[in-house]
Amino acid sequence: MSVRPCLVRPSVTRLAGALLALSLLAAGCGESDPAPEESAAAPAASDEGGAEDDGASDSGASDSGASDDDASDGGGRSAAGVPRDPYPVTPAPDDFEAPEPCSGEGAYYAKLGETASPDLPERAGESLSVELTGIEGDHAQLSATIGDGSARPVEDMTLGETATIDLWTISVTSVCADTDQVEFDLID
Repeated sequence: MSVRPCLVRPSVTRLAGALLALSLLAAGCGESDPAPEESAAAPAASDEGGAEDDGASDSGASDSGASDDDASDGGGRSAAGVPRDPYPVTPAPDDFEAPEPCSGEGAYYAKLGETASPDLPERAGESLSVELTGIEGDHAQLSATIGDGSARPVEDMTLGETATIDLWTISVTSVCADTDQVEFDLID
């Protein structure tokens, strides 16, 4: 008795290969896949550093700016390149009657280009530095730095308004444009 090898027709093999390729493509193109939006935003957010793509990559599949040999945590994107929103300000209550802007009252003060004095108390092991970056009319322009982090702006503030900066809430009590000084209180 002779044994004949079982041959698979080429058309069946091609059909199975085509079905496999289509199922793989369909699995990678789901509606909940955020990759197209992220990859469109990646070049704008990753120009702050990392490896540069000089077009010599063998794969041609990556244009994130990192080579295939680089370790990656997110396609070369960096949080340092993304601007941070300013800390929001809560308006003064409706019944608040603002005194003269330059009242000279407040537990903490900051001169233009300097951080507030005295130092604000630590909270949860972190420190807060508040710097006066400008004065426009009766509005103070402040920035806040938590611990060793980078400075983040605070929306322009005037008397009676508050801003919550992580675990601290400050309230502007005096804005003196003629002496470039702002005073504020810490609300517990």
